[in-house]
Amino acid sequence: MTAVVNRNQSPFMDSVERRRPGGSMKAYVSRTLPHCSAIVVSNRAPHEPRPEGGFTRGAGGVVTALLTLAEVASADWVACARNDAERELVSRQGATWDSPLIRTQTRLHYVTPTREQYDQYYSVFANLVLWFVQHYLWDLAHQPIINGRVHRAWKEGYVQVNRQVAEKVIEVGRQLPNRPLVMVHDYQLYLVPQIVRSQLPGAIITHFIHIPWPTPQYWKVLPREMRSAILTGLLGCDIVGFQSSLDVRNFLMTCEENAGLQVDEREKAVLIDGRVVYARAYPISIDVASTTRLSFSHGVMVEERKLREWRPKQLIVRIDRTDPSKNIVRGFLAYEKLLAHHPELRGNVQFWAFLQPSRQDVAVYRSYLRRVRQAATRINNQFGGQGWVPIRLEFGENQRKAMAALRNFDVLVVNPVYDGLNLVVKEGALVNRSEGMIVLSENAGAHEELQPHVLSINPFDIMATAQAMYDGLMMSGAERRRRNEAVREVVRTNDIARWITRQVQDIRELVAVPGLRAG
Repeated sequence: MTAVVNRNQSPFMDSVERRRPGGSMKAYVSRTLPHCSAIVVSNRAPHEPRPEGGFTRGAGGVVTALLTLAEVASADWVACARNDAERELVSRQGATWDSPLIRTQTRLHYVTPTREQYDQYYSVFANLVLWFVQHYLWDLAHQPIINGRVHRAWKEGYVQVNRQVAEKVIEVGRQLPNRPLVMVHDYQLYLVPQIVRSQLPGAIITHFIHIPWPTPQYWKVLPREMRSAILTGLLGCDIVGFQSSLDVRNFLMTCEENAGLQVDEREKAVLIDGRVVYARAYPISIDVASTTRLSFSHGVMVEERKLREWRPKQLIVRIDRTDPSKNIVRGFLAYEKLLAHHPELRGNVQFWAFLQPSRQDVAVYRSYLRRVRQAATRINNQFGGQGWVPIRLEFGENQRKAMAALRNFDVLVVNPVYDGLNLVVKEGALVNRSEGMIVLSENAGAHEELQPHVLSINPFDIMATAQAMYDGLMMSGAERRRRNEAVREVVRTNDIARWITRQVQDIRELVAVPGLRAG
C-alpha cells in the first residue's frame, strides 16, 4: 500500500513519467522525417464502436503500440470495417472521420468489404491458414487440406480485401501534403505494399510483421501462387520489419530459396527489380510509463486485495488467449509432473491460469478450449482436496485483474509453441513485486532479448518445463533479485519509444533521401 500512497512523490514514478512517448517523440519523428506524411495501415481501427454508443479501445499491447506509433507520427489510419457495428457506423458517418488515439486524434479511413469478403479474408484465410503456417501449428501428415474452400478464401477474400485496402491507401496518399510514408502491419495485409508501390512509386513503404516468419520449407505448405504472391507483395516495401533476428534470417532464406532472388545476408537485404528491400528486426515493446502507472492504479490495488484473500504460499501464473499456439495444455501437464515429483508442494502452490477465450467461432479453437478445461479438471481431481485446488482456471478479459496477477506471481509461465514476441512477459518483468521468476519458451520472440535473465525452456518438453517451474519456486532471494533487476532494465531500455525510433532511424538512413532508394 505504501506504493499507492507515495506514488505521486516517488522519484521512480517521476522518472517513469519522463519516459512517456509524447510530445518529445512526436518532435523527434517530425525532425527526423520532415518531408513525410504517414499512414498507418492495419486490419483493425484504433477504436471500436460500442453497441450502446461511444467507442472502446481494442485490447492488447499491439493495439497500444500502433496507437502510440500513429500519434507520434501524426499519421492517418486506414483500416477495415470488420463487423456490422463498424459497417453501420460507416453508413451513418461516411468512410472518413476523426478517431481518438491516446491523447490526440487520427484521420481514420475505413475500407468496407462485404461481410462475405471479410469472413473469407480474415476468418478463413488469414486466421485459419496463414496463422497456422506462421506458428508451425499444422499436423502435416493430416492438415492442411488445400481445397476449394481455401482457394476461394484466397481469391475472393484475401486478394480482394488486400486490393481494397491498397486502393484506399493510394487514395489517401495522393491527398497528403508530403511524401507518403505507408506503414503496413501484420499478416492480414501482405499484398498491400506491391499494389501501393505500383501506383505511388515515390512512397516510402514499410511492413511490420507481428507474428513469426517460418522457414522456406514450411512456407511450401501453401500453393506456389499464394506464397509467391505474399512474397511479391512484401517486396513492394522498402523495409520489412520483424520481431527477431531469426525471423529476418528466415525471410531472407525464403526470398532466396523459394523465389530465387539475390540476397545479401550481411546487409540483410533483397535485390528485386533494381530496388533494395531491407529486412530488419524491431522487437516490439510496451509503454513503460503507462504500464507502470496502471500497475499502481486503484483498480489494480482492489484486485490485488481480492487476490490476497485466496493467494497460496507460492503462486504460478499464466495469462493468455486460448489459442493453440499458446501451449496451455502442455503447461498444465508440466505442472502435473511438478506435483507428482514434489509432493511437498501440494497445498502450498497454485497455478492460476487467467485466460481469454479466443476465436470461438472456429472449430479448432473451440476444441482446444475443451482440452484446456479437461486437463485442468483432471489434474484438480487427481491432486486436489482438503480445500486446495491445484489449478485455478478463470476466463475473462480484465486488464486490472491481469495486472494484479503479474504483480504477484512467484513464477510466470510463458511457453508458446511459437510466438512473434509476447508482450505479457515484458509486462510481467516490469511490474512484478514478488521477485517472481519467468519461465520462457525459447520459441517466443522475446526470448532473444530476455534469455540471460529468465528460465529458458523447450516448450514441447514438459519434464524440462516442470523442472524450470521448480527452479523458479526454489531459487534464492539473491539470484531472484539479480535476474529481476536485469530483466527490468532490458524492458525499460527497449521500450515502445525505442521500437519506434529504431524504425524511424532506418527509414531516414536507408530510404528517406529523395531518389536514393525508393522505387
